[in-house]
Formats: sequence, structure tokens, C-alpha cells
Amino acid sequence: MVPVARTAGTAPRMDARRVNGSNRSILITPFQKQPVLARDMNRVTIRNARKSDLPAINQLIFQLISTLDKKEDIDPEFVSRNSRSLFRSANSYFLVAGHGRTAVGFVHFTTRGTVTHRGLSGLVDELVVAKDSRKAGIGRRLLLASVQRCRELGCCEVEVSTERTNKSARAFYRSCGFEERGILLERDLA
Repeated sequence: MVPVARTAGTAPRMDARRVNGSNRSILITPFQKQPVLARDMNRVTIRNARKSDLPAINQLIFQLISTLDKKEDIDPEFVSRNSRSLFRSANSYFLVAGHGRTAVGFVHFTTRGTVTHRGLSGLVDELVVAKDSRKAGIGRRLLLASVQRCRELGCCEVEVSTERTNKSARAFYRSCGFEERGILLERDLA
């Protein structure tokens, strides 16, 4: 069960580099040159994603996937195709955080109607910030921009879910005005 919160290209390559005196694999992405630090936040812009952003979005998705416990069933080609398909979908929205020409984060959300709500419901599906650009406020800006866009689209609520064990994400969403109000039950069909 996952708590529900509400508020009123190609696969990256792994490259072995020497980091802090040890050999370890790090993710090398062509779109990410340097980390965004808190002092650089005034140069980060949030904008609608363009088709040309899809490779960077996919790279960020692969960064997210690399942190998951269960990732062996994830097909990189499917992820790329699905991103392109969702990008064209009428009720699917992508916002990108850009630092110059560098994509350092994105949020993907959808809107849908329900039987009981007077307006649409928004659902944040993915929120990813490049690993070395985290803790600079980019995720907060992306999330709040998606909430504002949902408001503009006529949504009466926005939902987001995360794993029950992801305490830092739960704290982050609460700090952005979300409340834990329900339980999301999942059932795998594969």
C-alpha cells in the first residue's frame, strides 16, 4: 500500500570513474554538465517540455530507475517509446527544469475526470531531479509549477504517491502542502 497525498532516447551509459579515491560506476549523461547549486537557482527555468527534451527526460528516468529495488523488468526501449507516446497524449504534461541548455529535472503529470469530483483530478506520476542537482529547490519548483498548471487546467485536486518506505519523499511532499489522506492499493497484473 502506498499513501496518497492531495492538496486543495536511449539508455544512459555507465562509466567507471575514480571518485573520492575509489573506483565506482557513475551515470554519464550528455545533458547534465555540472550540478546546480542553491546559489544557481535563479538561473533555473521551469518550462513546458519540448520534443527535443525527450532524450534528457529519458536519461533522468534512467537515473530514477537506477535507485529502484526492482528494476530488472524495466525495458529501456519501452521506457523511451512510452515517454514519446505520453508526450503526445492530450491529458499528459511534462515540465522541465532547465539550467541553460541543461535539463536538470522534470515532472510528468496527467489529468482525468472522476465521477465524484466537480473538476479534473491531477496526478503527478514522475518527479525527477538529476542526482547531483538535488537539495537546491528544483524539485519543489517543479512540483509547485505542476500544481499551478493543474489549477489552470481546472483541476480541483492534485495527487501524488510514493513508496510508504520513502520517508524523505513523504516529508518533501508534506512540505509542499500535500497531506496524507488515503491509501493507494496496488495489484501487479504481470
